[in-house]
Amino acid sequence: MCVYGSRVLPGAKRIRPKSLSFAFRTLANFFLTFLSNLVNDQKLTDAHTCYKVFRSNLIKDIQLVEKGFNFCPEITAKVSQKGVKIFEVPISYKGRTHKEGKKIKFIDGFKAIKTIIYYNLFKK
Repeated sequence: MCVYGSRVLPGAKRIRPKSLSFAFRTLANFFLTFLSNLVNDQKLTDAHTCYKVFRSNLIKDIQLVEKGFNFCPEITAKVSQKGVKIFEVPISYKGRTHKEGKKIKFIDGFKAIKTIIYYNLFKK
């Protein structure tokens, strides 16, 4: 069993900075979640959330390679390949600006696309 927190499910409490870059990141997350769902046969609303819970026997059986933000698409692909359905629960989340410590950059979106494709088409 696997549970992800979702920032977009009904009941989630999400405080967002008002900025164009935040709006773009929200759109990018929607696209990456759509792509992830398409290739992983899941129905997630927020595939790139930081809140993830796994049964220990599941996570011990998965060899992780990626570092940084690519961890999210790698673990989702590998869990999905094991036939595990990922459940989601609403979470509380306060988005940060770069000044407040947000570290994700535009290039990380392209790296996520590459990781989604790599672990689903070439590394099964």
